[in-house]
Amino acid sequence: MREKRVKTQGALYVFAVLCIAMLLVPAGAAASDWWDVTPEEEIPAELYDSVLYSEIPSILHEAETNSDRVKVEVIGQSAGGRNLFLATIASGGARDRLKYFRFYRMMSRDPEKAFQMLDNSEDIKVPVFINGSIHGNEYPGTDACIRLINTLAYEDNEEIRSILDNMIVLINVCQNPDGRVLGTRQNANRIDLNRDFITQSQPETRITASLVAKWNPLIFLDLHDDIEPMLIEPCSPPHNQNYEYDLYIKWAFYQAEAMEAELMAQTGLEAQIPYRDWEIGWDDWPPIYGAMYPMYHGAYGHTLETPYEDEIGVDAHYAAVWGALKFVAENKRVMLEDQLSIFWRGIYEQPQQQISEEMLAESEYDQFNEFTTKEFPAAFVIPADGATQLSSHQPAKLVDFMIFNGIEVETATQPFTLDGVEYPEGTYVVWTDQPKRGLATTILESGADVSDLQEGMEFYSPPTAWSHPLLWGVHRVVMEEKADIQTAAIKKAAPPEGSLEAGEAGAYAYEPINLQAIKVTNMLLDRGVSLYRSEAPFTDSEREFGAGIFMIPGDSALADELANEYALDVLVLSSIPEQAVPMKKQRIAVDVYGPNGLPFVLTDLGFDADIVSEEDLNSGVLSEYDVFISDGGWPFLMLAENSLEDLKEAGLPEDIVTALEAVANQNYKAEGEFTDALKETIGEENTETYKSLILEYTANGNDENLRGYIAAFFQNGGDYIGMGDGVSLAQDAGFADFSYDAVDADAIAHIDYVSTDPVAAGFSDDGYALVIEPVYFTNVPEDFKVAASIDNGDFLVAGYWSGWQESEAKGMPVIIHKTEGTQDVTLIGIQPTFRAHPRNTFRIMANAIYNALD
Repeated sequence: MREKRVKTQGALYVFAVLCIAMLLVPAGAAASDWWDVTPEEEIPAELYDSVLYSEIPSILHEAETNSDRVKVEVIGQSAGGRNLFLATIASGGARDRLKYFRFYRMMSRDPEKAFQMLDNSEDIKVPVFINGSIHGNEYPGTDACIRLINTLAYEDNEEIRSILDNMIVLINVCQNPDGRVLGTRQNANRIDLNRDFITQSQPETRITASLVAKWNPLIFLDLHDDIEPMLIEPCSPPHNQNYEYDLYIKWAFYQAEAMEAELMAQTGLEAQIPYRDWEIGWDDWPPIYGAMYPMYHGAYGHTLETPYEDEIGVDAHYAAVWGALKFVAENKRVMLEDQLSIFWRGIYEQPQQQISEEMLAESEYDQFNEFTTKEFPAAFVIPADGATQLSSHQPAKLVDFMIFNGIEVETATQPFTLDGVEYPEGTYVVWTDQPKRGLATTILESGADVSDLQEGMEFYSPPTAWSHPLLWGVHRVVMEEKADIQTAAIKKAAPPEGSLEAGEAGAYAYEPINLQAIKVTNMLLDRGVSLYRSEAPFTDSEREFGAGIFMIPGDSALADELANEYALDVLVLSSIPEQAVPMKKQRIAVDVYGPNGLPFVLTDLGFDADIVSEEDLNSGVLSEYDVFISDGGWPFLMLAENSLEDLKEAGLPEDIVTALEAVANQNYKAEGEFTDALKETIGEENTETYKSLILEYTANGNDENLRGYIAAFFQNGGDYIGMGDGVSLAQDAGFADFSYDAVDADAIAHIDYVSTDPVAAGFSDDGYALVIEPVYFTNVPEDFKVAASIDNGDFLVAGYWSGWQESEAKGMPVIIHKTEGTQDVTLIGIQPTFRAHPRNTFRIMANAIYNALD
């Protein structure tokens, strides 16, 4: 049996000193003169004179130079290469940091001693974290951060002394520099950072996550706009089951009320608190948000949404944050005790507790008390490689991800047997008797079926399920009851190891069983290496090889490079089969709407992909590309500007007609997207009243030439990959005749992959996929092949799919494709790249692109 690991005081001291030494490195050491920048063209806020991103470095440098309370660090770069700045504001210098890190190390290893330390040390200063403008075009957050820095740096009064006597204030001044410069919600990779925290595909989220894991802030405030009245979390239900919600909600709610009171005192503005004022509609179920992720690290997390996108919005953020700082100064001790209790429950395997009746009485809803507690398993077991894993790359990636996020991972020091299965030494074991058991379980469990949680229940944003093992292609086993296994802690995963098969080789082969194989393939194509791909299984020297396998000529040096440098398993062939298709770089056009992450994923995998707009399509740009990928329907909807006068004559009020100018001459992929635009422009009530009339004057918005351009693209052998609504283009363009249904679902499903099919190459027959508004095919033409289907049994693993038990989707195809001459069409009903999270199904997209080679 594993023993508890309690470090010595000496080790604690060394750890803390190292942490402080890292903190005290001069801000300019990593990059000299970070404050001396060349301004670039920026899109500032429309409604007020916002601080430009290029102005931030000099403001921070001035504060650091003129105030001994401020330290500024360049903590990394954004996706677009712009600096991210952390301002640390404290009055006590290194000694206060040393005290806190000693306490933090103790609280995560031996909470009982930490409680004693707390009793004897009233002056421990706790970190609080303020995150500015995670959405780049929500400008007031960053401006409020700068105002806070200047106040705490230069001013001196009783409130400021109280704050600095009790806190170390950490301010991530601008979480999204790219978006601030470009005037966009997303970063330069077109990823919404406030949906990326459980995936961490982007450098900005990885940097913030690392700070949270290092500091364990007592509170985390994420600054957004615009909702009126100002919105201050905590949230309405449902609440994620892996929080210690009873410990969180007490202080989060009272702190929200303190922020509300300070907002009113400073600005006269009112606020709304979803926990208190809403029934449903603003939940903290998915761990994707900036303010929700720190809750797994014991923080009292809040999203703040200002009511205005102007200077008043800056005032509102400043006032609300000031209210939180004052609240922490007054309640630090009791808040810290409950944060410590979160870790204590994990380490000592204590059960979760239900929300108290006192706190339930503060809510308009019952808050699903029966759904906020659960039983944690004893551990999760992850083989490092072997027959159960597709390859060693996937488990190594997952293990390093967990360690990066502050989760304790161990390996078996000797072989063991669990549920009749033998596991070798080196198998990874993630015990849940650890301080951050909630985060470990969130990452590793399959998730919950919330289809029948309650009629009318809403989830603010997908996904409702996100299991890393299932969606990253990792086999893991749940250990329900603690087994007698000897394990030791590790600091990183064992790196994947490749292999080179012995024997005389006329050619070499490697399989598309991990993302590394895809990246290496594209890298070799960039280098001009001759590569081939099999579109069907084949036999070589009496051995069977699968479809989709990559092949290179018999270059032993290159084969050795693939095995030793890139950790691929390289197989020997007598020769490249005649049916093998020569590979080349494909020119890819991507018509992407919605948060599917496809452009980023393709670029990350090494494909050459360009995003094309409706204007590009209408100009005939497709003729320059080999492959066209779309997730939107066609033709488009458009309300022409010259139709507005006709609407006025038809009886539409003049103010509504004027408002509609904002949505005129824009293409919309579907009626639902157009309806959403109407709601934002003229309001829900007016949309309901006038929508049918407006639709009468809404026509196909695409240029009349577009139909001809698309027809010519296909006639010339252009290849098409359609996802979601994009499958309809295959019908609308007239080169396929099939039928399909779409489902209002958001889930992880069992998928039966046809591993002998080139689009499903490298997949296990029994697999998983993320299905968000999935499409399944009810009538597949004879000239199409089926690459994957929804499982015919209990196919739902987790998430939301109302009535799935009786669904007609059971056993139905979700990925189909055909080849006609030189043209290839692949239609995908799952979400293979949604927000860059389901890493395993990125390979489906890669296979579909490669399968389009002629």
